[in-house]
Amino acid sequence: MSSLVAALAGGVGVASATAAPQAQAPSQILCTQSLPPTCIDTATGNIVQQGAQTGGTGNVLQQGAQTGRGTGNVLQQGAQTGQGTGNVLQQGAQTGRGTGNVLQQGAQTGQGTGNVLQQGAQTGQGTGNVLQQGAQTGGTGNVLQQGAQTGRGTGNVLQQGAQTGQGTGNVLQQGAQTGRGTGNVLQQGAQTGGTGNVLQQGAQTGRGTGNVLQQGAQTGQGTGNVLQQGAQTGRGTGNVLQQGAQTGGTGNVLQQGAQTGRGTGNVLQQGAQTGQGTGNVLQQGAQTGQGTGNVLQQGAQTGQGTGNVLQQGAQTGQGTGNVLQQGAQTGQGTGNVLQQGAQTGQGTGNVLQQGAQTGGFGDVLQQGAQTGGFGDVLQQGAQT
Repeated sequence: MSSLVAALAGGVGVASATAAPQAQAPSQILCTQSLPPTCIDTATGNIVQQGAQTGGTGNVLQQGAQTGRGTGNVLQQGAQTGQGTGNVLQQGAQTGRGTGNVLQQGAQTGQGTGNVLQQGAQTGQGTGNVLQQGAQTGGTGNVLQQGAQTGRGTGNVLQQGAQTGQGTGNVLQQGAQTGRGTGNVLQQGAQTGGTGNVLQQGAQTGRGTGNVLQQGAQTGQGTGNVLQQGAQTGRGTGNVLQQGAQTGGTGNVLQQGAQTGRGTGNVLQQGAQTGQGTGNVLQQGAQTGQGTGNVLQQGAQTGQGTGNVLQQGAQTGQGTGNVLQQGAQTGQGTGNVLQQGAQTGQGTGNVLQQGAQTGGFGDVLQQGAQTGGFGDVLQQGAQT
């Protein structure tokens, strides 16, 4: 710089730029006669090339760049900065009072510090952000790519148009969206404001914690849930749901569109449905209300019964310890075994096969027999 100033001042191979006639003062700008010319502002120490414009100090400007009172900035290709310090701007980038920013390809920053912006990215007062492909942030320590957007979030990693507000430590890909969530991992348009969630394929959660959601699954404030294939849960805890299952309960395992309310420890498969039941196992469209410890298969139905085993469309009310197969039906009976469409009311310890009917106690009936008695054994349509 000193040699350049001396050369310019000595008039060796240089042309002195004249001040405007109205200024009536010696020019402060000296330029070489090389092509393109190199010019120096002897008062400010700025080096200016190709029509650049500056009023700052110690700046290097090329290709029409423009700066106001900035200091120590390097600007190329029409870049623009105000009072910023130590910024590096290329390809039309723009910054206000930012410090230590690196901007390329039309990127824009306000008072941000230590940001790296490429491809039209935009940041306000953010600090230590890395932005690419039109990303936008005002936060701290974020990494954003492909048009991602974040407000004041901290330590987020966003790709493919993802969006986060004030969240912290989130990883978002493919258009995912989070509000103030913390430590979430989101892919494929997922949406969350919770903590420690893993969401894929458009999954959605509110303030839930530690949930794993895939394929459009949805949970509210639930905790520790695993949801796949469009499953849905509210505030449930520790549930495992697959294939469109729905629950708000605790410790349930649901597959194939099964549905449970606040039930606990239920296992449901193939569209089964339970309300607040506990410890039930349901398969093939079975349905239970608040029952406990029931095993239901093939469309069986039970209300508040306990310890019942039902298969093939069997139906029981509040009965206990009944075994029903092939469409059998019992009310509040206890310890009954029914097969082939048999029917019993409040009977106890009955064994019924082939359409038999009883309301009695300890009866054994086969082939359409009917009784309301005690300890009877009836076969082939007998009646007592």
